[in-house]
Amino acid sequence: MSHQVIITASHVGQRLDIFCVGRLPGPSRTAIQKAIKTGQITVNDKNTKPNYALKDQDIIDISLDDTTKPEPRTDVKLKLEVIYEDKDVVAINKPAGLLVHSHPRTNEAAVVDWLIAHFPEIKNVGEDSNRPGLVHRLDKDTSGVLIIAKTSSAFDHLREEFKRHRPKKEYLALVFGVPHAADGRINQPISRNPKNPSRRAIHSEGKPAITEWKIEKKYDKYALLRLFPYTGRTHQLRVHLHHISHPIVGDHLYVFKRQKSPPGVTRQLLHAEKLTIRLPSGKRKTIQAPLPEDFARVVSSLGN
Repeated sequence: MSHQVIITASHVGQRLDIFCVGRLPGPSRTAIQKAIKTGQITVNDKNTKPNYALKDQDIIDISLDDTTKPEPRTDVKLKLEVIYEDKDVVAINKPAGLLVHSHPRTNEAAVVDWLIAHFPEIKNVGEDSNRPGLVHRLDKDTSGVLIIAKTSSAFDHLREEFKRHRPKKEYLALVFGVPHAADGRINQPISRNPKNPSRRAIHSEGKPAITEWKIEKKYDKYALLRLFPYTGRTHQLRVHLHHISHPIVGDHLYVFKRQKSPPGVTRQLLHAEKLTIRLPSGKRKTIQAPLPEDFARVVSSLGN
């Protein structure tokens, strides 16, 4: 893992280690701090300390060895539901509470571990050994359709489809409050929150992000929305819904303190229900994952 980053005004004053944690999705903060101390991460070709305050136009060189990478687990006992498979791809119904790829900050099993255990050939598919076969992802507490490439040619095809925003993605989300309109469109750029690398925020200099939504069902203090993200920014749906003051029920990062979730909610109620995509075979396919039991139970209780 080697690359160079030039610091811009939005990150001036941030600690070097915190910046690198936000920039690198794999290594823990402890691993990053060790890399800084051992010279694997330098600033302006000089060794520095983890608490170094970044300056405008600082040049950060990152060259991490394999000790910072999480190793796939071999003791995987996960049972994941395959909802579509052919010679090129496999699609699963990812349950909530499961990481898509391994993370050294925890010892949790992940989708990647299950994939390697059940489809060993996927291990060498793609450009990142920590995310073999993955061309998109879902947050840990988001459930639903996740498609994975089984071959290198399938990986290249799917990556190009997602890069050009061709797949049609449909999500269901239970949100706080009932929007005044029946549907809407959110066109707000998103960037990393400079004060908290684990969060994203609306920012004029962020990457373009577009979400359309419509009301699926109204309740007293909540609404079930169908969401259509036309871009794939990290936390996009969560950030956009928070921006219009209708955050997702159960979301611990993007919610207003005054809002209380209904009984039975233990995680963010966001579900990737459908993915319509052109497969490597040329066939256009809609893959669907049923609403998880916990999500369906909460919605049913609101209806009653």
